This record gives sequence, structure tokens and C-alpha cells, in this order.
Amino acid sequence: MKAAVIYAYGGPEVFRYEEIPRPDIKDDEVLVEVHAASVNPVDWKQRKGNHKFFLKARFPIIPGYDISGRIIKCGANVRKFSEGDQVFCRLTKRFGGAFAEYAAARESTLSLKPDNMDHIHAAAIPMAGQTALQALRDKGRIKPGQKILIIGAAGGVGHYALQLSRFFGAETTAVCSSRHEKLLALLKPDHHIDYHKKDYLKGDIRYDIILDAAGVKTFLSCKRALKPGGIYITVLPRPKLLVHKLIAILTKGKKVRSLLQKSRGSDLEILRKMAEKGNLISVIDSIHSLDKISEAHRRAEFHSTEGKIIIKVK
Repeated sequence: MKAAVIYAYGGPEVFRYEEIPRPDIKDDEVLVEVHAASVNPVDWKQRKGNHKFFLKARFPIIPGYDISGRIIKCGANVRKFSEGDQVFCRLTKRFGGAFAEYAAARESTLSLKPDNMDHIHAAAIPMAGQTALQALRDKGRIKPGQKILIIGAAGGVGHYALQLSRFFGAETTAVCSSRHEKLLALLKPDHHIDYHKKDYLKGDIRYDIILDAAGVKTFLSCKRALKPGGIYITVLPRPKLLVHKLIAILTKGKKVRSLLQKSRGSDLEILRKMAEKGNLISVIDSIHSLDKISEAHRRAEFHSTEGKIIIKVK
């Protein structure tokens, strides 16, 4: 099979597009013919070696976690899916393996692809969509009528969080540049703040939940904008987070939560049903072929993107 392989940490140019054997599968896994994959920030950070002190690579590796495609082989213990099923998921193997023509995926992480989505749009969902869902539902305990501030609302996690917040009946304020006017018109947040024009944390409004989907703020910078008992959620845990959690105890019950996203087929099922009912869409920033993956990683790392970057494999 063809795959985008790296043999050392480095910039986008370290990818090699080459022929390698298909992966073997275990009894609880399926082999997926990958039609599309998506790029997440963790992919280029791992490629650069940002995580090498706690996630050491045994080169060569195939990065990437999000896939959408067709099952061509099932392990002996797979019961819920069959050959030919169109599925999507976030891979759980070390460094993933999504940027290839075939990938091995655990049955527990799979869901059928939304019927009304092609593989391009389905592949955008798994990591970013589950991150948004688990942040708002599990960490934020979101409720109808609450005021939610989403920082980085035009990004991968952010644009799904906007839709989920609306789905849960909250009043949502999107923080992003006004250059994303088409996305804002499409997703219809209740309010929009352009961070270039206004300091969104110094107004009179107080929020029940602040979701930092871009990882650009801290609890200390956001606590003034939280209601008593409000929750600050970050998808980018920092070393000082534990200190901030201790400080939060002294600030009228305000809370700090961080999220390490878990790959669950049951959560993808929720997102699939939302998509099929028209409550969830994927905004695509750009599409790149597998042999041009260096271009995709360069865009993800050095540009402000809108929605998700996709690798078209088939």
C-alpha cells in the first residue's frame, strides 16, 4: 500500500510517500480501506517531536488519527461490523496510522459513516468532534439556557463545539476573526466577537462555560469572565494547570477542567445521528492528496485555518 511515512522528527518535508506492507489486524480490529483522513494539530506536533519526551517514536511511523473508509476485513472477534461497511473513527494505535491507503482500527472506536456525508466530510469529525462533545457534555455538564463562550470557534474543535452548544440549547458566543464571516453565517452562533477588535474577556457578560478550543488562554486570564460556579475548559493541558485548579478553589467555586479526548464508537454514533438529522456539518478548509501531505501539514502548522484540513486518499 502507499503511505506517508516519516523516518525522523522534523518539518513537513520529512514525509516520504512510499510503498509499504498493509497492517495486520488483531481479533478485535478491522482493516479499513481509507478513503479520506484529516489533519489535527497533534499530528504536526508529533511530527516535529513536540511529544517525544513522553511519546517516543520507533521510526518509521505513519502519523494521523482520523479516517473514513470501507471495511475490507474483520478480526475473529468483531461482531458489530461487516466487510463492506462504510465507517469512520479515530485510530488509537501509537501515532495512529491514518495517512495510508489502509489502516487497522479497533471495533470499539468505530461508527458507521453518516449516510448524508461523503468520506471527505466524515473524516473531519472523529477527533475534533469527539473533543467538542466530551468537553461540553462531560467536562462542562452543559445545560439549556447557559451562556457559553467558545474561543477558536472557526477551528476544527471550535466549529463543532458551536454546533453542539446550539444542539444542547445553550446561548453561544463565538470568538474568531471576522474573516470567517461565511462560516459564521453558516453555523449561526447567537453572538460573535472578533478578537482583533475587542477584548472578549473584559466585558460585562459572565459565562457558565468558557471552552478554549484554541489553547490560547488560561484559567487566570478567563476567571473574571466566568460566573460563580462557572467552568473553564481547555483542550490543551499546560504544566501550570494543577496550580490553576488550586487557585480555582478560592474563586467562588469556579472550576478548571482539561480534556484528553477518548476514542469511543458510542460518541461517534451520537455525532453520526446529529449529522444525519442536519444538526452537524463539517467545514472543510482544504483538500490535499496523500502524496501532497507535506503541503497539508505546512498549512496546518503555519496558517490560521477554517474547519478541517483533509487528506483525500481514494
